[in-house]
Amino acid sequence: MDFLEHLTEYYRGERLGAICYTVAGILFLLLAFAVWRVAAPGTITRGMLMPLVVIAVLGTVAGPLLWRSNIERLVRLPQEYLADADALVARESARMEGVERMWMPLKIAWTALIFLGLSLAFLGGRPTWKGVGLGILLIGALGHIVDGIASERSRIYVARLAAERAAGH
Repeated sequence: MDFLEHLTEYYRGERLGAICYTVAGILFLLLAFAVWRVAAPGTITRGMLMPLVVIAVLGTVAGPLLWRSNIERLVRLPQEYLADADALVARESARMEGVERMWMPLKIAWTALIFLGLSLAFLGGRPTWKGVGLGILLIGALGHIVDGIASERSRIYVARLAAERAAGH
């Protein structure tokens, strides 16, 4: 597989992720609406409402923005590669270095949310706080899942960029 195919595969994966974020955001929005309509105030389920809304907003806002930027990159970057492969590889390498640096802080943040969620779920006292804790736990777990998949995809792409640089591009 040549570099242009790797580049296209990476950004197609990013585009698919964006579609999944959007769909998940919509589903969590529907779930939050159902919880708001059905769950009684003061219950664990009702306590999960705000974390569900946070997940819904993140997915429905971030997903379309990521989709748009990745569609644009799928069109622009292959053209730039064909015009000047060395320049594109240098720009993508620099950009991806920044992406790679963000994974550890994100993993720490997701882990902190998991611990906060567990603490509230077990020690929250009122059912509402236990529900908030469960919702925060869900956010942390989903963050680890989503970023675990994305970081693996970026790791492969970064390795391919390094190989392309070593080959003289």
